[in-house]
Amino acid sequence: MIRFLHAADIHLDSPLVGLSRYEGAPVDEVRSATRRALVRLVDTAIEHAVPLMLIAGDAYDGDWKDFQTGLFFAAQMSRLNQAGIRVIMVRGNHDAASVMTRSLPLPENVTILSAKRPETIDFPELGIAVHGQSFATRDVSENLVPAYPAPLPDRFNIGLLHTAVSGNHGSAPPYAPCRLEELVAKGYQYWALGHVHNYKKLHEEPAVIYTGCIQGRHAREPGPKGCVLVSVNEAETVETEFLPLAVMRWEQVEVDAIAAVNRHEVGDLFAEALRAALAQAGELPLAVRVLVVGRTAAHAALAADPERTVNELRALAEDVSAGRAWVEKVKLQTASPLDVEALRDSDTPQGDLLRSLERLAQGPEELAELGLDLTDIEAKLRAVPGSGVTLPDLEDQAAMAALLDDVRELVLPLLDVKETGEGNQ
Repeated sequence: MIRFLHAADIHLDSPLVGLSRYEGAPVDEVRSATRRALVRLVDTAIEHAVPLMLIAGDAYDGDWKDFQTGLFFAAQMSRLNQAGIRVIMVRGNHDAASVMTRSLPLPENVTILSAKRPETIDFPELGIAVHGQSFATRDVSENLVPAYPAPLPDRFNIGLLHTAVSGNHGSAPPYAPCRLEELVAKGYQYWALGHVHNYKKLHEEPAVIYTGCIQGRHAREPGPKGCVLVSVNEAETVETEFLPLAVMRWEQVEVDAIAAVNRHEVGDLFAEALRAALAQAGELPLAVRVLVVGRTAAHAALAADPERTVNELRALAEDVSAGRAWVEKVKLQTASPLDVEALRDSDTPQGDLLRSLERLAQGPEELAELGLDLTDIEAKLRAVPGSGVTLPDLEDQAAMAALLDDVRELVLPLLDVKETGEGNQ
C-alpha cells in the first residue's frame, strides 16, 4: 500500500500585526500557534508511520526575523528523519528563493525542489514519483504546469504545486495560475496543491486537493485546518482523509437578532451561537469574530451604546466558554425594523425629518442653506488640550454624506413609536 501525508502553508512564525491592541487577546497563545501546529503535523506523520511527507509551499511566512524560525523548522524535520520519513517540498510565494535571504542546512531527509525548472524525485522502493517546481520569485505569473514532466510508468505520480487554480483560489493572489483541466490531463494520479488556505478537493480521479493551511492565523482563516493523509490500495483506489492539526481555531459567529426586542435577548442569541461553535471546535480554544445582523427592535439600544454591547458580549463569551473563547471583534450590522420607505413618504414629522436628511445628502447647496458655522466650536475645542474631538469638513461631500448616513441610523430607532422594551430606551 502507498501512503503519504500532504501538507501546505505552514507559515511558520507568521507575525501577528496589531493583535496586542485587543483587550484580553491571548497574544502568547496565538503567537506560538503555528509552531505548535507544526509539531502536531510531525507527530501525525510519525503516528501514522508514513514514509513520505509533501509540503506544497509556504513553509515560512517570509524571510525570518532571526534564525530561531529556521532552527525550529530544522528540528522538526530532524524528528521526521529519525522516524525514517522523507520530506519533499516546494517553495511558494511567501518563501520563494528570492524572498529568503537567510538559510540553514536541513536534514538529509528533506529535499527542496528546484526553482529553475520542474524536476522529478523517484522513489522506486515506494512506487512513487514526485514532480514539482519551487517559486523563484514571489510574484510568479506564468503557468508552471505545461513544463511538468510526463508521468513515469509503473509509479504513483504526484504533482507538487503551489498554485492558484482558476475559479478556486478565492482571495488568494493568482500566482502560478492554471486550469483544473490541465492538471487532470497531465496523467498524474494525485495533485498536492498549496496556496489556498481552506481544504478543497477539486477533483476525485485523479485526486486534486488543496490541503489548506495547518493553522488559521486570523479571523479571515476560520474553521478547521490540517493536512491530508493519502492511502492507495492494491487496486490503485485513492483514499484521502483530512486530519485536523490546528491548536486553536478562528470562527465567525453570526447572530441573527431579528427576533430580539432588547440587548439581553441579543446576548441570549449570541450565547446560543457561541455554544454551537464551541461544540464544533471540540476542545480547541476559539478566537471569535461576532457579527450581529438583522432588522431588530433591539437596534435602538445597540446603536445608542455600541461600546456597552461589545463589552457585554465579551463578558458573556468569557462566562459561556469558561475562558475558552476570546472575542476578537464585534461588528454591529443591525437595522431598525421600521418600514423606512413608508415612513419617509408619510405625512408625519418623522417623514419630514427623513426627507430632510435625504435632501442634505444630495449636495453642498442643501448643506449651505443650513448656515452651519463651526468656527466658535472649533476654537473652543482647540482650547481644550487633548480633547481628541475633530469636527467634520463641511466642504468634503463624501465625508458629509457618510456623516449623514450615521445620523440617519442613529435617528431611525428613535422614530419607532411602538413599545419595544429596552430596544426603545
